[in-house]
Amino acid sequence: MQSVSKEIFLNALKCPTLGWLMRSGKIYKTPTLGEKFRMEQGIEIGRRARELYPDGILIEHTDTPSALIETKNLIDNPNILIIFEATFSIDNFVAKADILKRKSDGWHMIEVKSNVNNKDEFIDDMAYTTMVIEHSGLNISNVSLMLISKDFQLGMENKKLFAEIDHTDNVIKRVEELKRYWTQIEEITRKSEKPELNLLYECHKCKLFKDCMGKNIEHHIFELPHLSKSNFEKLTQLGINCIENIPDKFPLTENQERVKICVQAKKPFVGNKLKNELESISWPAFYLDFETVSTAIPLYPDIFPYTKLLTQYSIHKCSKLGHIVNHSEYLARPSRDCRKKLTEHLIYDLKGEGSIIVYSNFEKVIIKNLIKVCPEFSNELNSLIERLADLEAIIRNSFYQSSFHGRTSIKKTLPALVDNMSYGGMEISNGDSAMAVFGLMALGKYENREAKVMRKKLLDYCKQDTLAIVKLHERLVEYV
Repeated sequence: MQSVSKEIFLNALKCPTLGWLMRSGKIYKTPTLGEKFRMEQGIEIGRRARELYPDGILIEHTDTPSALIETKNLIDNPNILIIFEATFSIDNFVAKADILKRKSDGWHMIEVKSNVNNKDEFIDDMAYTTMVIEHSGLNISNVSLMLISKDFQLGMENKKLFAEIDHTDNVIKRVEELKRYWTQIEEITRKSEKPELNLLYECHKCKLFKDCMGKNIEHHIFELPHLSKSNFEKLTQLGINCIENIPDKFPLTENQERVKICVQAKKPFVGNKLKNELESISWPAFYLDFETVSTAIPLYPDIFPYTKLLTQYSIHKCSKLGHIVNHSEYLARPSRDCRKKLTEHLIYDLKGEGSIIVYSNFEKVIIKNLIKVCPEFSNELNSLIERLADLEAIIRNSFYQSSFHGRTSIKKTLPALVDNMSYGGMEISNGDSAMAVFGLMALGKYENREAKVMRKKLLDYCKQDTLAIVKLHERLVEYV
């Protein structure tokens, strides 16, 4: 059984079962393309943060015992003022400090995050590391959080990439709170048997829910949209964890009641407005999908961290329902910012009249951003916005069936409504993966031959998205 890491401790704090599963090694999931890309960005941010302290010493050992020995030797040497990845372990708890700076009254610990926002969850991260270090006998006098500056742009010196925030008081307070769970979490996560499962309100956010508390429950109460904590507690006190068992008089919102009726009656909900909303679409119709990239360190000049850059689009044009007459697409060159060129092509490919059918509010937001980047095209882009019709909003307002399982994303509605069409077998099968692939291409991580293959896969994925909207539209019309 492995040691208790920061991730295990903080997850066990929320859910003992999850902490036990992590420590016992029963949880392993291969990272997705998007997750790998974010990991690589985090590694690069950490490397750049270390460059701010040229005299710092990096603990390069990856195995904990060797890292512990090297850390102790560096701490015992008064001439060493800064240590990177200092490693500490006591009572089976292990922690690493991104940056440790020696001071006259102790040590200054700095946590580095590849984020621009100062989140409350970072306090827990820093508090856990501080707690383990202090239990190991080292005095932490200051604690800081190093974030990415929202104002950074390419060409600026490295120190302007970061913004440091002092969190000493907040962390010290949180350390005192976490100490109470030290022995309890060690005992719970060390047991040979999995802790007894208890359904918590927080379970609905857990990625393991379907394999844990949601296992063998087809329609869990968490499928109810915007289920409040108070209603969750009322239902669980009644011993109810599935929608099928919710009594008729239990107070629910209109949308929640709709979901309950669909599940219990095993029939789809078709709203009175669905027919009118679908008939308001004018022909020819253009089915549009965007893909974007967002990175911690800007890919191009004059862009801030985590700016969403439009990189590609796909358009299926239909003269009437289901009758495709044309497909057009655009994929930016990863080597430079192509938003202006892309905008010109977009306006050309959507010229004329007819509804522009999208799936979500995402395309509208991105077009508004294009207006800021390319104000010379503001009239044309505003006219595109006026033609937008959001198919997901139509579904959310006027249609539901139990196989949606509380969600209306295209990855849920497509397999539920359209036979023989899915994203299975596609290496790029979601927007997160598409973002990662384009980002890797822009950073030159692919050889020329492989880059050509990935470009084709990006185009295929985006094309699949717009074709999916075409098919969903057809299926909805069949219901009315």
